[in-house]
Amino acid sequence: MKQVLFCTDHFIREHRDRLAAVAPQVDVIALDAAGAISADDLARVTIAFMSKDTWPKLAKPFTNVVETAPHLEWFHIFSAGAEGPIFETLRERGVRVTRSAGASANAIAETVFMFLHGLARDVRGVAQAQAQHRFEWHEWAELEGRTIAVLGYGPIGQRITQVALAYGMRPTIVRQRVRGDEPCPTRTLGELEEVAAQHDVMVLALPLTAETQGVVTRGVIERMPAHALFVNVARGALVDQTALTEVLAAGRIAGAGLDVFETEPLPAADPLWDLPNVLITPHNSGSSFGGPRAVVEIFFANLALYLAGEPMNYELPR
Repeated sequence: MKQVLFCTDHFIREHRDRLAAVAPQVDVIALDAAGAISADDLARVTIAFMSKDTWPKLAKPFTNVVETAPHLEWFHIFSAGAEGPIFETLRERGVRVTRSAGASANAIAETVFMFLHGLARDVRGVAQAQAQHRFEWHEWAELEGRTIAVLGYGPIGQRITQVALAYGMRPTIVRQRVRGDEPCPTRTLGELEEVAAQHDVMVLALPLTAETQGVVTRGVIERMPAHALFVNVARGALVDQTALTEVLAAGRIAGAGLDVFETEPLPAADPLWDLPNVLITPHNSGSSFGGPRAVVEIFFANLALYLAGEPMNYELPR
């Protein structure tokens, strides 16, 4: 059966020549702004590449095609995370799924340190003083020398650790199993309450799995010291959000930077919005200009491997 790539019209406009050079044997069906393809084209699709430009407006029509294309063999997605019913359904159908692990690692690490700087220097208070034309002096705590627990050591956790070391911070890697080749002290998720009590900063960069869901429990949160900062750029379901909100509202930890939540969008009535020690971004920590280019490079590398019958990078277990 002839290989047929389903992608967006934006992607093919940008990369038509490269695709023709790398894979001249592959035909293309492109999704345009109208968000639909014909039944005949749906039956021809064997490869699907969900590039960054599908988000958010074209995400639903694109995944509708992926879910219903009867001859789909391989699906590549722009994100590092790949959880949800669609991926389980695809695996059951025998469809290979690959991720763009690491494509947004640098952007997400920069978001982490934006949060840490913003919390350490009270950026909300500074902005308010500027808006009110108040020229006020105050001291702030430096990041250098602080202990930081980085939960998860995939490409994102690795980049956060690298930046933390460059800042002169003292990282501890926290993962499910210690491998022995980590560049910093390493603990397991089973020791998380003790880790929380011993660190100034906790950053979540874990994938959401059956083992990690709810791993940051009330017990973990309540063990954090009063000066601690908490950052989540992974998934909201990793955390007991009710407990976190209560601890932040009571001032029992210093602050939090949150990009992800149990319910998204975060409801307008959620108390997290109004807490003065919380910084919020709308699940876009990896939405940089560089990320989409890195996604494309990962896809083209995998396309060459796929056509050659070689193992692909960042493939989910089948």
